[in-house]
Amino acid sequence: MSFDATITLAGDSSSTRDYAAVTYGDRKIIRRSTVTGLGQPQDLTISHSEQKAGSATYDRHLVRFDRTIVDSEGNSATGSVYVVLVAPRGIVTAAQMADQVTQMKNFFTSGNVTKLLNSEP
Repeated sequence: MSFDATITLAGDSSSTRDYAAVTYGDRKIIRRSTVTGLGQPQDLTISHSEQKAGSATYDRHLVRFDRTIVDSEGNSATGSVYVVLVAPRGIVTAAQMADQVTQMKNFFTSGNVTKLLNSEP
């Protein structure tokens, strides 16, 4: 099963963003918002890799959002938000990982995001 050709996501505003594929690689795809130009792109990256530590093998799955902003003086900077799922193969079940993902999603309330951005412990 794979993701749709275009992924549509809602943000904080009333608008949604469509992310269409722009680059494919080895177990990696970069999608770009269709409403932003090349000068201030909004990208969604999905990638998968395998890592070994001792006798264990870990499947690593990354979802990353990057947004480049150019200010009124022409300065450019990119902000990123990403989540990495690391699952030891054959040890942690998909249901257990899904439970952790649900907890993570529930943690990211607007209040908790504000606390994180204010460097609160």
